[in-house]
Amino acid sequence: MKFFKQLSIYTLVGVINAGISFFIMPVLTHHLTPKDYGLLSLFNTYITILIPIVSVSAYSLLSIDYYKRKDSLSFAVEFTSIQTIPVFNTALLAVLVWSFYRGFVDDLELGGTGIKWGYFVLAITLFAIYYEQLLQVLIVQKKVIVFAIFSLSKVALEVALTFYFVLGRGWNWEGRMYSWLIVSALFFIIALVYFNKQGFLKGEIRFHYIFEGMRFGGPLVLHGIGKFVVNQSDRLFIVKMVSLEQAGIYNVGYTVGSLVLIAVTAFVNFFSPYLMERLSDKTERGRLQIVKISYYYIIGSLILLVCILIFNPLFFRFFIAPRYYDGIKYVFWVALGYCFWGGYILFAGYIFFLKRSKILGWLAIFNVITNLLFNYFFIRQFGPIGAAYATALSFFLTMVIISFIAQKLFPMPWNSFRKLKAVGL
Repeated sequence: MKFFKQLSIYTLVGVINAGISFFIMPVLTHHLTPKDYGLLSLFNTYITILIPIVSVSAYSLLSIDYYKRKDSLSFAVEFTSIQTIPVFNTALLAVLVWSFYRGFVDDLELGGTGIKWGYFVLAITLFAIYYEQLLQVLIVQKKVIVFAIFSLSKVALEVALTFYFVLGRGWNWEGRMYSWLIVSALFFIIALVYFNKQGFLKGEIRFHYIFEGMRFGGPLVLHGIGKFVVNQSDRLFIVKMVSLEQAGIYNVGYTVGSLVLIAVTAFVNFFSPYLMERLSDKTERGRLQIVKISYYYIIGSLILLVCILIFNPLFFRFFIAPRYYDGIKYVFWVALGYCFWGGYILFAGYIFFLKRSKILGWLAIFNVITNLLFNYFFIRQFGPIGAAYATALSFFLTMVIISFIAQKLFPMPWNSFRKLKAVGL
């Protein structure tokens, strides 16, 4: 079936990407100190938080209007106009880095890294925004094979350069960052070429499209920040309240636990365009298909959680350097948290379809406040593992709240089990 073919390809891409990432992690843990690994974790944290801020999440509107705008020229002008947002914001932040980086570098726990790394972080952020848009376009166009080729090529090239710089040249954490920068720049160029060939880049820019994108994406910045707080702020708390070394160890355990994200990402890549199409049809059959797929996804995520719990000790024993073994205790709670995050994504799609992004913004504010409180008090009470507890609890609360809101705004036949058996996918 076409459904299972597309979903299996997205899943395979996610598994291979994760496999490559997990292959590189044992190498890095044997060649980098926990302090170096913690430093890489901080750079990743800052780039993650900058992506929604620099882009204003405006490009999220394009995945909806791709289906709603029948005029290809109108969509192209909208697409081009929205691309100016991250470019302008990156230039503005570059000025701020030039003016204030030296004054804040110690507060960011990046002392001794040099101002060039501030510019590199901005560059990687801008390149990542365009790469994410490239993948988004391929998803809505249902070009699954091209998506797989680009995704796997990027990861493979990044791993190869990381090995060259870290192992071959002995550049330590800097080698990992240089490989990230070079590959991101390459795929930034590829993205621009692809957009141009698709006719999405036009010379005309209209400000009302820019404002529309910012109006839709503005609340999603809070949504992105909320995701960042839960995903990344735990490292910052551990750095400040425990040590940079413990943050590096925690990051290894977190990476293993985030394997559940493979299932979440694969599902979202398939489900997002599927959901938009079925909801646009406004038929009972379409809604039943959505619910049936959702149940399959929930069951699959739980099975994956059990598998991670079983094989987690073996992975650490055979692949991870002994000085990182303490990270094993974080895996289950992080994996459980990502199961809850998958449930959140399941229901967030309805909010996106209705263009009620303000709801996600308000929910993100709630998420930020509660997670910061959880991290502070749990780490203070239980030590670094309190951060893993905070992750799981934060994702659980947001999942419960958005499920109630989504069902109220867009009722779905979750209890129609007899009809679900009869409907095909």
